[in-house]
Amino acid sequence: MPQPDPDRLVFSDVVIDFAGRRLLRGGAEQALEPKAFAVLALLASSPGRVFGRDEILDAVWGHRHVTQSVLNRVMSLLRQALGEDAQPPRLLHTVYGIGYRFDVPATEGVAAPAVPAGLARPRWPRVATVAVLGLLVVGAVAWKMRGPAGPASPRAVLVAQAQPSLAVLPFVDLSQARDQGYLADGLVEEIRDQLAQSPALRVVGRTSSAAFRGRDDDLRAIGRALDVAYLLEGSVRREGSQLRVTAQLVRAEDGSHLWSKTYARELRDIFAVQDGIARDVALALRVKLDVARFNREQGGTTRVDAYERFLRWRDIVMREQFDVDHDRERLRLAREMVALDPACVLCQDALASSLTAMAKELDGPQPDRLRAEAAQVRAHIARIAPGSWVARRDRSNALWREGRHADAIALAKQVADGGPPSKERTWDYAYMLYAVGHLEDTIALVERVRAVEPRALFLSRDLQYDYTAARRYQDAEAEYQRGRRLEGSQHEAD
Repeated sequence: MPQPDPDRLVFSDVVIDFAGRRLLRGGAEQALEPKAFAVLALLASSPGRVFGRDEILDAVWGHRHVTQSVLNRVMSLLRQALGEDAQPPRLLHTVYGIGYRFDVPATEGVAAPAVPAGLARPRWPRVATVAVLGLLVVGAVAWKMRGPAGPASPRAVLVAQAQPSLAVLPFVDLSQARDQGYLADGLVEEIRDQLAQSPALRVVGRTSSAAFRGRDDDLRAIGRALDVAYLLEGSVRREGSQLRVTAQLVRAEDGSHLWSKTYARELRDIFAVQDGIARDVALALRVKLDVARFNREQGGTTRVDAYERFLRWRDIVMREQFDVDHDRERLRLAREMVALDPACVLCQDALASSLTAMAKELDGPQPDRLRAEAAQVRAHIARIAPGSWVARRDRSNALWREGRHADAIALAKQVADGGPPSKERTWDYAYMLYAVGHLEDTIALVERVRAVEPRALFLSRDLQYDYTAARRYQDAEAEYQRGRRLEGSQHEAD
């Protein structure tokens, strides 16, 4: 078996650069999340040794409150990056009932492949690969590996890059009439979306966070359930045109408050309030956030009247009210918001979706007229904002319908890679990958989304299908058992 130097392990076309925290295969750097590389570094530091699952979770995550499914996801990402299948494995072996073992092929040489000056484009988006600002040393493991002789080499010390993780919990409506829930939810959604665009911050999605609406769970228990280090909670009070928002950032480990602030503004300043909260939270967590750039790229509105209608429209969707009466209400709101701000891409997208939904509820010639109008709206989006992610998603779907599957998949990947791994950005891409038989790629993508939506039942359901199709029956069973502990609906949130 080849003996690596203290800073890197080299065999075949694989280079594990412990000092640089990089994995290279065939001369190209493979994009890995910090936690995934930490797992790889731990296993590869002792080839042939079996590490128990709890041992890995303790070493990399620092506790055992992380679910086993998180480790399953990381192992899937590592197999993808190393270019091997689970059946039969060459490097990463599952020792059933115990854990995992990393083997180096005994017949492989140790010459390192040449690495080009410009590394190949990573397979996965920047959100999973940008280096995090802070580093946390897992003291116990480092101490054991260091011993009494002095400082250990980069390979010997397992450094867990601590990507801050956050859940934005539903804000409480404290308005006198208690009729501003849609405003509170909309505010939370915008803050969450703004924070999620920072590659240095992992933000849990709305479906998982909303599972704790109206519950009195201990904040520490919520943190463990969502696998996050921080929680943002707050309240909204609206009286006429006056808006009062209170937000507080809490450390999930012990429930202590790190930061709190009250924003008392006019309703017309709601966008400034959203930006202010997002910026203040990012500052408290010491992550970089370009709110202005993010807002421009999303295609939203700066008109408060249009925005309020958009929030009401989205509130109906988030509450899964899909009957005909609510479909009519959504269509009315969408027409009004587009009339108020024709340049709002998300408003136009809402109108097209509402027209399509309404067409499914009607008989006679009306459905054809509604679908034709929806097509016109989609064409209008392509004209006014061809570079928006909405237009590119629509173009990808059109290419797929034309049978140009390779082009459709390439464009869908751009959409998925261009922002946080949300259902909205990734689901068409996942469907296309599955349809052409790229099952492991599908699984890796869905697992990425599950990392930010750990309590979404529809994700668990689809992942069970994906595992089964890939003949990963043990993973399918584990996901089924995890899904049984979840609450809520299997509806896919729009």
